[in-house]
Amino acid sequence: MKYLLLIAFSLCFIYFANAQGSHDNFKNKFDDVFEEDENENLTLRFFNALNGEAIPDAIVQIEKFGEFKSDEEGKVRFPIPDEDGFLQVHFECEKFITSDFKVEVIAGTLFFNRISVSPELDLKHLRIVLDWDATPKDLDAHFVKSNGYHISYRHTRVLTDGSGELDRDDMDGYGPETITIRNIDDLAEYEYLVHDYTNKANTSSAALARSKATVKVYGEGRLLYVFQIPQSRKGTEWSVFKLSQGQFIETNTLSN
Repeated sequence: MKYLLLIAFSLCFIYFANAQGSHDNFKNKFDDVFEEDENENLTLRFFNALNGEAIPDAIVQIEKFGEFKSDEEGKVRFPIPDEDGFLQVHFECEKFITSDFKVEVIAGTLFFNRISVSPELDLKHLRIVLDWDATPKDLDAHFVKSNGYHISYRHTRVLTDGSGELDRDDMDGYGPETITIRNIDDLAEYEYLVHDYTNKANTSSAALARSKATVKVYGEGRLLYVFQIPQSRKGTEWSVFKLSQGQFIETNTLSN
């Protein structure tokens, strides 16, 4: 099965060899599949949530396999587990928030292997990071304050004083797409949503549900929450969570 996948990736790689934007991401995925097939290793890749650049020299502890150090491409490689399931991962790197999360192994491969990690953050600030797969190409993050502002690709800053902003807008797959808020009103209500801009005109699209989208919320100087998109559903808008009077409420629903 992996041999057939390798052939498919090879053909696609040749076809897209001169494409812009997602070329490097596609090549990375090709390299990861090749490594799995040849050396029976899995690959995790770590990226800076603010600029999308690889994170080298990170210390990564992977359950059952020990400690690894990320290379100049931000990747670590470890043996394929004997059984499918979840592995606990611990990430540490200078000037980044130490984070603990889980990765899933399905049929001897990682369900999703790209992890964006937030640089260090003021304890009072909130940072929301969206990662996804190669498609849809353009997912858009929205952070809405009721009777207030709306941060998105259309309005990248909430106020001229810079109390919140869209740090990074990604339009060619994978992400990260990142929003940082420097002032949360405990008496206000907020909602974080993800729109499938690529398929916005197709109300029957299930592409968003297949995107493997993951949202990480950083605050209080640590990773607070990780949200995974519901699968096998249709919809072009994912309501991820609400923030009401300082309390997080998971919504996790797809709609149009």
